[in-house]
Amino acid sequence: MSRSTPSPATPPASPHSRRLAFLPLLMGLPCALAGAWLASHHPLSGIGAAALFALVLALAFRAWTWTPLILGVLPILGLASWSGWLTVEELDLLVLAAAAGAYLAWGLAPRPRERHRQSSTKARQALVLTPAVSLLLLAMAVALLTATVRGVADAGGLTWGWFQGYHEPLNSVRVGKSFFQALLMLPLWMEVGARQPKQVGRTLLWGLSLAVLCVSLAALWERVAFPGLLNFSSDYRTTALFWEMHVGGAALDACLSMSIPFAVLALLRAQTRSTFAALTGLSLLAAYVALTTFSRIVYVSVPLGVVLMGVLRARQTGVPAIDAVAVADRPATAATGRPPAGEVRVGMALWALALLVSAGLVFAGGGGYRALLALVGAALSLLALPQLLWQQPLRQRRSAWFIGLVGACVLSSLCGLLVLWFTKLAYVLYALVLALNLGLCWRLRARPWHESHAVLLVGAWLWLLGGTVLVAGNWGGMQAGVLTLLAVLMLAGLMLLTLLRPGLWPWGRRNSQQQWRHKALMFVGLLIASAAVAALSGGTYLLNRAANSQDDWQGRERHWRQSLGLLSGADERWLGKGAGRFLAGQYFSGLPDSHVGDYRVKHEEAQSYLALSAGQHMLGHGEMFRVWQRIAPPQGNVQLMLRARAVKPVSLHVEVCARHLLYPDSCLSHTQELAASPDWQTLQIPLGTAAEMGGAWYAPRLVSFALAVGNMRGQVDLTQMALHDSSGRDLLANGNFDQEMARWFFSSDRHHMPWHAKNLIVHVLYEQGIVGLLLLLAAVGLAFWNVCVGRGRQHEVAPALAAALLGFLIVGAVDSLLDTPRISFMFYTLLLHALTLQGASPHAARTLTRL
Repeated sequence: MSRSTPSPATPPASPHSRRLAFLPLLMGLPCALAGAWLASHHPLSGIGAAALFALVLALAFRAWTWTPLILGVLPILGLASWSGWLTVEELDLLVLAAAAGAYLAWGLAPRPRERHRQSSTKARQALVLTPAVSLLLLAMAVALLTATVRGVADAGGLTWGWFQGYHEPLNSVRVGKSFFQALLMLPLWMEVGARQPKQVGRTLLWGLSLAVLCVSLAALWERVAFPGLLNFSSDYRTTALFWEMHVGGAALDACLSMSIPFAVLALLRAQTRSTFAALTGLSLLAAYVALTTFSRIVYVSVPLGVVLMGVLRARQTGVPAIDAVAVADRPATAATGRPPAGEVRVGMALWALALLVSAGLVFAGGGGYRALLALVGAALSLLALPQLLWQQPLRQRRSAWFIGLVGACVLSSLCGLLVLWFTKLAYVLYALVLALNLGLCWRLRARPWHESHAVLLVGAWLWLLGGTVLVAGNWGGMQAGVLTLLAVLMLAGLMLLTLLRPGLWPWGRRNSQQQWRHKALMFVGLLIASAAVAALSGGTYLLNRAANSQDDWQGRERHWRQSLGLLSGADERWLGKGAGRFLAGQYFSGLPDSHVGDYRVKHEEAQSYLALSAGQHMLGHGEMFRVWQRIAPPQGNVQLMLRARAVKPVSLHVEVCARHLLYPDSCLSHTQELAASPDWQTLQIPLGTAAEMGGAWYAPRLVSFALAVGNMRGQVDLTQMALHDSSGRDLLANGNFDQEMARWFFSSDRHHMPWHAKNLIVHVLYEQGIVGLLLLLAAVGLAFWNVCVGRGRQHEVAPALAAALLGFLIVGAVDSLLDTPRISFMFYTLLLHALTLQGASPHAARTLTRL
C-alpha cells in the first residue's frame, strides 16, 4: 500500500515551526515559577495571592488572545497602602501570570506555518516588527538596563529586601521594570495579530475602556466617601486607587488621558443601542472624574486627545467615502432631500454654542443645579422633536412658532402665579411639562401630519423653556430668573431661525439611519459641558488654582533647573544618574526643602524598631512626613501604647483619621513631647473618643493610624505599638516591626517637589541622560508617524493610540510619570502597539463604522 500524501488544502506544518513551539514554553515556565514565588510572599496573604495568581494564569491559558485586557484592571491593582510593598507589587504578579498562561498556551498549541503562504503572513498580521523598530527597541532596552545598573550601583549595590523604599537599590528595578514587562508581552500580542488580526484592536479598545470604567468607579467612590459628590470648593484632589500619588504626582491624570480616547472611540464605533447607551454612561462618568481631578493639565490633555482622535478617525472614514461627502455638499434638492453640508455645520455650531452659553448663564446666574438640570431636560426635548416638523411648509412653521410663543407665555404666566402660592410647585409643573413634551414627540414622530401638530410641538417646547425660568427663579431669586430668561429667549430665537431656515437644523437629513447617534452624541456633549460649567462655576478651589498658575509654573522651572544642576560630569549628562535615583539625589543635595523625612527599620538585641525622622523644610500639618497603617474604624475611647526613645527632645504627632491617601479628616490627634533619653520609654497616649468614621455602606471611608515627627530635623525610635479601642482589640498589625514594613505605608501630603522631577524630559535626562532621552523621543516620534501618516494609520485603533500618546506627553509636561510603574507599563504597551501597528487594507478600511 502506498503512503498517502497530504491534501493540498492542509499542508504539513513546517518543522521549523515545531521547534519554535518550545520557545514559548521556555518563556512561560520561568514566569510561572517567579510569579508563584513572589505571590507566596505577599504581606496580606501569601496563600490568597498564590491562589489568585493561579486563577489569572489559568484564565490567560484559556483565553490568551485577550491578554491586553490586563490593562483594564491596572487602575485598581495597587495594594501598597495596605500591604507595604513598594518594589514588588501586584502589577508584577498580574504580568507574570498573564505571560505564563499565554506563553504556555502558545507553546502547547503552536500555529502551523504553511510554506507556500509564508510570503503573505506579514501582510495579514496586525503588528509587524520592522528591523528599524527592532533596533530602536533594543537600544532602548540597553539604555534602560544601563540606567538600572547605574542606579543600583549608586545605591550601594544590589541587596534584596521585600520592603525596600525609594532610597534603596531595588527602587531602580521598580522604576525600570515596566519597559521590560511590556517587551515580555510583545511577542504574545504579535502572535495574536498573526492568528487573529482583528483581535488586536478589539482587545486593546475594550481593555482601555475597562480601564476607564475601573478608574472612574474608584474615583466616584472616593468623591462620595470623602469630599462629597458635588463638592467643588474643598481643597481635595482625587487620587482614585493610585497609591503612587502618596507623595504627589499625576498618575490619575495620565491614566485618564491615555484611556478616555479609547472609550470615546468605542462609543463612536458602537453598533447597537444598548452598547451605545452603556458607553455613553461611561463617557459621562469619565467626564465627571476628569473634571473633579481639578487638574489644569487634564483639562487640556483630555479634550486635545479626543479632538485628535476625532480628526484622525474622520480622515479614516473620509478616505473611502469621498463620493458620499461630495453628494452631501451639494445644495438640497427634491431628489436628494439633504440640506447643504455647510448649513448643517453652521447649525450644529450655533446650537452647541447657544446651549453652552445658556448653561453658563443659568448656573452662574444663581439657578444652580436645579435650573441647569431643567435646561438639560429642555435640550433633551429639543433633540426628540420629530423630523416631520421641518418638512412642513414655511408658512406653517412660522405660524407654529408665533402661536406657540403666545401660548407658552400665557401658560408660563399662569404657572408663575401658582408658584407664588406654592413654592415647590415649580418643580412639579416643570416635570409635567417635560413629560408632555416627550409624549408629544413620541406620539407624533410618524403619524399623519396636521397643521395643529406643529403648534403643539413648538408651543410645548417653548412652554418648557418658561418652566426652566420658573425653576431658576424659584431657587436663585430674581437675578437667576432674569439671566435664565435671557438664555431661553436666545434658544427660542434660534428655534425660529431654524424653522425659517431648515438647513440649520443639524439633524435634517431624510432617512438617516444614524440620526439617533448624532442626537445622542449632541446630548452627551451638552451633559459634559453642563458638568464643566458646574465644576468651574460651582466652587472656588479651581479658580484659586487657576489664579496661582503663573507662580506654580515659575516654581516648577526653578525645580527643573535645580534638578538638572545635580548632574555632574559627562557620564551623568549622557547616561544619567541611574533609574530610581531622583529622590536620593534631592535628599543629599544639601537644600533644606529637598531633605524630606525618612524611615528605617532597624534591629538591636532581638528587637526591631522604626527609626522615624522629619525633613529639614518648614513643617505644617500637611507637610509632615507620616508613616501610617490602615485600621478598622475604632469604637469608643482610643488609646495608644508604645515604647519610644529620642537622642534630642522631639514632638511625636499621633493621629487616627478617616483617610484615603493624602487628606486626613475627622481626626483624633495628640502631640506627645519626648525628652532626650538613651533608654526606651513606655508611653500611654489617650487619643479621645472616636466618632463614626466608617461612612455609608455604599461608600465606606477608610481609616488610618499615623505617626509623624512634628519638629524639623527631629528623630525618634518607636516599637511595640498597640492601639486599643473600647472593645479591647488591638487595631494595629505588625506593631513591633518584626515583619519589616509589612502593613505600614508613608506619605507626604503636600510637600511633593523633592519626590518627582515634575517633567518627563527632566526625569529622563536625570535618570537616563541624553542617550535615553533621544531614544525615547525617537520611539515616540516613530509611533506618531506610524499611526498618523504611516502604515498603521488605517487601523481601527490608530486614532485612539495617537490621542493616548498625545495625552501622555501633555501630562508629562508637568510630571515625571515614568516613575510610576503602572502608568509607565500602560504607556509602553501603547507605544509598542503604535510602533508595530499594521493598518487595514484599503478594502478593509471601507468597513470602518461611520457616524
